[in-house]
Amino acid sequence: MNTDDLIDFLSTRVEAVDPRRQDRIVALAVFGSLAAAALVCMLTLGLRPDIVEALRTPGFFLKIGFLGTVVAIAIYGLRRAARAGNARSRTLLFVLVPLGLVWFAAGVQLASLSPSQWYEVVMFREWRLCVVAIPLLSAIPLVLLTLVLREAVPTELPYCGALLGLVAGGIGALAYASYCLNDTPVYVGVWYATGIALVTVFGWAMGPRLLRW
Repeated sequence: MNTDDLIDFLSTRVEAVDPRRQDRIVALAVFGSLAAAALVCMLTLGLRPDIVEALRTPGFFLKIGFLGTVVAIAIYGLRRAARAGNARSRTLLFVLVPLGLVWFAAGVQLASLSPSQWYEVVMFREWRLCVVAIPLLSAIPLVLLTLVLREAVPTELPYCGALLGLVAGGIGALAYASYCLNDTPVYVGVWYATGIALVTVFGWAMGPRLLRW
């Protein structure tokens, strides 16, 4: 077979690439890892006993709304950053919007209390568990999404890794919320945010290794 015949052979067998295939795989990894992390949380820590009552409280919806918004923003940025050649965007800065709203609500909560009560409110008895559990539960989405993103051949590896960590941290926090009894803005704005930030920093530091292709 000469060169012209080879070119003709290859050109007649080119299949169209589905541009949404990667998005579907990412969505499947996100929802699958959320379900898996929540199941692990319930099997190891348990389900909060007042879950039915909590569904009717504004504090619980504020917490879930904050975490869901963070994950949604991070997924949007990750979807763009995962494609080869795409430059960095300002997605990480957009996360400051829901975080700022939670911190504002936390400030309102603290302002309604006397300064002598602040320490007790901030240092809730399970804050150590929160900071440890969120990164551990984030391991499931971190592994699954890393496997997916390696096929997308991203080029901005530290930035893409940070977004990967932010998504994984948010999913881990959502899973932990099925157990956690504290829905106050102060607790969410301090300890949930800390747990997510730890996973985000880990993703930024390990991105060049995890996402290398």
